[in-house]
Amino acid sequence: MKKKILFPLLFLLAAAFILLPTRTASLYIRLYFHEIAGDECTLYYSTDAVNVFCIEQHCSSSIDHENKMVEFRLDPSLDGHITGFRLDFPGQEQLLGINSVTVSSGGVIKRQYNPCDFFSPENVAETHGINALDLATASARAYFATAEDEPYVILSQDLSRQVAGCYSHLRLTRLAVCLFLLACFFLGRKKIFRAEPLLP
Repeated sequence: MKKKILFPLLFLLAAAFILLPTRTASLYIRLYFHEIAGDECTLYYSTDAVNVFCIEQHCSSSIDHENKMVEFRLDPSLDGHITGFRLDFPGQEQLLGINSVTVSSGGVIKRQYNPCDFFSPENVAETHGINALDLATASARAYFATAEDEPYVILSQDLSRQVAGCYSHLRLTRLAVCLFLLACFFLGRKKIFRAEPLLP
């Protein structure tokens, strides 16, 4: 009787462990460049409380020229509140190229975008200080000819919602932990590692 109760009890405990709300992981947005000049990029975000792009709601990050990338970290407290994104490039004339855009949380890449898709006309709501935007589909790169006067790109609401929806609540990690413990439990029950008597 105890064995019949044990398994459903373990299942309920595992389901509660996986589904109960826990802390949210930070959201990381990374842009990988083919070429870029300048010191930093800035990501502005609007929220349901302050639905405008303002200095109070931004994340600036230095450009890693060695790895040709820039990374933005968004706090877990913003989960469910972000309504839009504005990406600001360095304020100088240049032709910069983007190879890839990734969105990750909880140590897992949730989405990896081809820049030709990420910056496609339907995903770009507005631009400023961008003299030209060329989507080189053959090389899977997006090229921006920027001006000195505050070059930026505002993403569409649909794309912003998709990116902001990538926050991780670590449910997959908790599921993996439960599966591992369950496997250990059943292996222990079968006693496959018990010592066998030595043959004479």
